[in-house]
Amino acid sequence: MAKILKGMQPEKFFDYFEEISEIPRGSYHEKQISDYLKAFAEANGCTAEQDEYYNLLIKKPASTGYENAHPVIFHGHMDMVLDKESWVEQDMLTEGVRLKVEGDYIKGDGTTLGADNGVGVAFMMMILSDESLAHPPIECIIAVQEEVGKRGGQQFDAKKMNVTGKRLMDFNWHKPDTVFAGCAGDISAYYRIPITYEETKADELFFQLSITGGVGGHSEFDIHLERANVLQQFGRLVNLIAKDCEVHFTDLTGGVNRYVIPGNMDNVIAVKTSDVDGVKEVVEKFADTLRNEYKIADKELKVTMVSAEKQEKVISYEDTKKIAKALHLLPCGVQSMSLEIEGLVESSNTMAMISTEDNQVSILSTIPSAVTSRKYDILQKMNDLAELMGASVDTFADCPEWPFRPESKLLATAKNAFKVLYGEEPNVEVSHSSLELGLFCSKIPGLECISLGPKAYDVHTPKERLDWTSVQMVWDHIKEILKELDD
Repeated sequence: MAKILKGMQPEKFFDYFEEISEIPRGSYHEKQISDYLKAFAEANGCTAEQDEYYNLLIKKPASTGYENAHPVIFHGHMDMVLDKESWVEQDMLTEGVRLKVEGDYIKGDGTTLGADNGVGVAFMMMILSDESLAHPPIECIIAVQEEVGKRGGQQFDAKKMNVTGKRLMDFNWHKPDTVFAGCAGDISAYYRIPITYEETKADELFFQLSITGGVGGHSEFDIHLERANVLQQFGRLVNLIAKDCEVHFTDLTGGVNRYVIPGNMDNVIAVKTSDVDGVKEVVEKFADTLRNEYKIADKELKVTMVSAEKQEKVISYEDTKKIAKALHLLPCGVQSMSLEIEGLVESSNTMAMISTEDNQVSILSTIPSAVTSRKYDILQKMNDLAELMGASVDTFADCPEWPFRPESKLLATAKNAFKVLYGEEPNVEVSHSSLELGLFCSKIPGLECISLGPKAYDVHTPKERLDWTSVQMVWDHIKEILKELDD
């Protein structure tokens, strides 16, 4: 098979990126990629330990002259968000990414690309296989299930897997001229609303109500861009309908991943025949409202209402109103801005997914925050609303923040290495995004961390793309940092 990425530099990086792109690696389905990476490490003279969850710890001895240096840890995750455009006929759980190149960008063919975090995996494969590198002892942690609550990092036992390094370089960043040096923590929560069903009435008609065309995006990197969260807007619309008309949801499902702003949502609703014209008028007015409100941030939003097949049962009117109010009222979007770092989002919440099962509707949110108390305050608001509504909240994946340490020796080394290469210091950035590094800081006392990476855009969406021309710059920076870690 002809190589799509042939001729791009650094050559080995793109060879490896293309190889792993051929392996399906959605969250919870990482065994195949984990086994592949374990075999790759062992074939290159490294030791590889795989835990019961398929997390990997790979070790490579120091190069000559660096035997007495302290180990350095490299970190990334092997899973990726699976999403695709409506026209794509591909089972991403069983098929790899179909790569294509458009100018300076590598993309999936109507799907997510998996640069998050295939980039990190490919860099680690280069480091493990390159015998010309000058480097201290290396430990590579490649985690699973990062995209679904950092579950690989949560489950990773640093003591059992004998991690000894105290400095860590991560590859989950997207700016080659910047060293990422701190981020928020987060927690995920299910807001659960009990529901009752009713039999369909003879005078009810069914319609598929849809809000589509939203840009969506990463719930942390893109939250400040004020794009529409269509779950929230869907609740807002049904609230308007329910003021004057009896309306019923059917089983609700929507969203892509807990770290993705939902850009599309639809549900089959039932309304009385006598109310149809009034409902259509509300929908048309709301479509105009959204076009006006999001004419800059989300200009392709569309609201449609088309006839649908009759269903045997619907969610009760009272419970439909509760669901709509919850979607409209739950904290959503930016909640506070940092007063320490200009332009930095301090805390936010994203309603990311909705599902129906066991006679309840569950709304999944993720709450990132650089300040722990802010995170729990947003969670408390959800609990307060649940108490008023007769709903409940349960949480998972509580991850601490990764605090910025301006005095870090590893950060100083990264800045100096960049200056050696490019004649100026890099930008140093702290972000609202929540990486696994807070978890590893809690598991490995005294750990210093940085994150690096090439330009990637619209991650977690089918528009995801990697600027392949920016990879060489990051690889050169990595090599220079390693050369300077001789103590």
